[in-house]
Amino acid sequence: MKDKLIITISDTEGTKTYTLKKIIKKVALYLIVGIILLIGVSFWIITSLNTKVTNLTKLEQKLEIQKQKLKAQNKLYSLQIKDKIRDIEELGSTLKDIEEIIGINGEDETSLIKRATLAKLTSAQKTYILKTIPSGSPLKQTDITAKFGYRIHPISKKRHFHKGIDLRAKRKTKIYATADGVVKYTRVQLKGGFGTMVTIAHNYGFDTVYAHLNKILVKVGDVVKKGDVIALSGNTGYSTGPHLHYEIHYANKVVDPLDYINWNIKNYDTIFKKQRRVQWESLINLINNQVQHLTAQQ
Repeated sequence: MKDKLIITISDTEGTKTYTLKKIIKKVALYLIVGIILLIGVSFWIITSLNTKVTNLTKLEQKLEIQKQKLKAQNKLYSLQIKDKIRDIEELGSTLKDIEEIIGINGEDETSLIKRATLAKLTSAQKTYILKTIPSGSPLKQTDITAKFGYRIHPISKKRHFHKGIDLRAKRKTKIYATADGVVKYTRVQLKGGFGTMVTIAHNYGFDTVYAHLNKILVKVGDVVKKGDVIALSGNTGYSTGPHLHYEIHYANKVVDPLDYINWNIKNYDTIFKKQRRVQWESLINLINNQVQHLTAQQ
């Protein structure tokens, strides 16, 4: 009877006796303990998983906060970079202003052209000079919206030196070369600075710059003649509306394009008085000698 378990149940109907072996008792005990352990382990696993999920959620929240902070910092840095770029542009304008002042102070009577030199010029020579040195307008209709010199920039609202002249032009208006030359530089750029632009190198140290273009019709190295269509006007770059920004450089110094736009055979002598930065006497003598030499060869 040692290996048996006797269970007695009494009620109104009488007493009933059940006999179970001890091994069954052990199995039942083990089963109950196993279930309790399984429940405990499951509870521990669930609690651990919940803790991990909670930790992951907190980590995601921290990462999101850091992400937002980084975005804010990037935005701040971007604004600071833009401010620095504007400061550099202003510094460049200031340096250009100093250059202008130095240039003006350095101009004296040696820059004037003698009447005797002008008297020697024939109509053919004058026409040749007007083709070789930038003259006339790069547009069929000339309507000035911003002059050469100091102004308040329409976008930055800061005072700076405007190195060229702005001419009103609807989008895709034809732009013409103002003198014979070679295409020196082209750039296609939608935003920032001059945007899409063309630079043409002319004889005797002159360059012309055409900026904020819609489309370029020439490429670097092309030989162009005065009056050739080189581009179409646009609104690219640092611009508030469709127009043409036009510059003339002489010996890497900017000059007022308006005097050259108005320069023609009828008022031929006026530019020599207005544009004192050019050594006209030496330049005209050089051109005359070259023209005479070419004529003699023919």
